[in-house]
Amino acid sequence: MSALEDSGDNGAGEGAIDAEMVFRDALLRSHKTHGFIGEMESAAAQFCREMRRQGHPPERMLRDAKRVIHEAIDGDDVPMAERAVLSCIQHYYRAD
Repeated sequence: MSALEDSGDNGAGEGAIDAEMVFRDALLRSHKTHGFIGEMESAAAQFCREMRRQGHPPERMLRDAKRVIHEAIDGDDVPMAERAVLSCIQHYYRAD
């Protein structure tokens, strides 16, 4: 179960939950083989844009993104985690 579902946050729609699952899967694939870095960045962008679309503040987006990263790769790949966080920040503030 997603922490967005589990938190009881009524603002978490299916789009955020789906984006979180895609982000987690992409992190797992990119952690195993660095050939999926583009997929991870795309999934991070989708997750963070969805958080922004739902009106979540940047602090909430970053906290949730770090939670997903920690759950997926648990500090085993610091460069990948840093890249994912940077991608989230960039895409949250990016004008679409």
